[in-house]
Amino acid sequence: MIIFEPDTASVCTRNPISDVTFYDSTSLIFTIESPPPDGFPFAFIETSVKHESREKELLIQSLREGDSVPEQTFSGDWQVFGIMASLFLYSLISVISRRFFQDMKRFFLFRGVGDPASRDMQALFHWQSTIINLVSFLNVALFAYCAADYYEFIPDIIPGSIFWLMCTLLVMVTVTVRHLVCRVAGNISDQPDAFSEYTITIYLSYRYGAIMLFIISVMILYTGIFRTETLFIAGSVITGAVYLIRVARLFMIFIRKSISIFYLILYLCALEFLPVVVLLKYFAGLF
Repeated sequence: MIIFEPDTASVCTRNPISDVTFYDSTSLIFTIESPPPDGFPFAFIETSVKHESREKELLIQSLREGDSVPEQTFSGDWQVFGIMASLFLYSLISVISRRFFQDMKRFFLFRGVGDPASRDMQALFHWQSTIINLVSFLNVALFAYCAADYYEFIPDIIPGSIFWLMCTLLVMVTVTVRHLVCRVAGNISDQPDAFSEYTITIYLSYRYGAIMLFIISVMILYTGIFRTETLFIAGSVITGAVYLIRVARLFMIFIRKSISIFYLILYLCALEFLPVVVLLKYFAGLF
């Protein structure tokens, strides 16, 4: 006859996780055996971690130290307002002074030298001429700002808009000083008409040169058709060409007035070539 020992194990009620079986009468849990570490989930996770670590290591080894991103040039909302203001003023000029763009052709073709209208100084003080001069000075200063910003000439403490206004003021002072110098030179040499005509030629050179510099400035700020360095070279060439045309018209004025070549050479050396050479030497030293 088979005798069965009585079962002394007791089972508690089911908890939310699993049943817990007590194997002794004291109903105490001494150990809970966990699955072996080489079981399915643990082996899979360990393999995945090792694979991910190996990929990161290979990626880090293939990386190279990058260059710091330079600060973006020509960044400023005020430029939009400056461009729009110039366009508005040029549109206003074309309406109130239809001969403005027609006279531009005469200037570059060396026409009108010696005409009485070309030495009328009163034409410089009309309100139309004041608007034309203002927008011209602003656009020359805008090109100067673009060049200074691109070549990192502007100090960090000076905002771009303030530097643009400073350049505008500098252009205005330069033109005013040249105006006074021509007035004094005309009175000293007893040739006021010749120097009055040349004074108007100076203003015209700024007006017509500013139009071309304005176009180049817009291309620098808002287009990528040409390289920025190429556009700056083009602007420098235009500035030099307009200056040479201005000097050539001065020659023609002196020749038509039968003024001594000695006065012409003296004026050119003292008041034209010398300041340009000094400025070129100064800016060459900066770069």
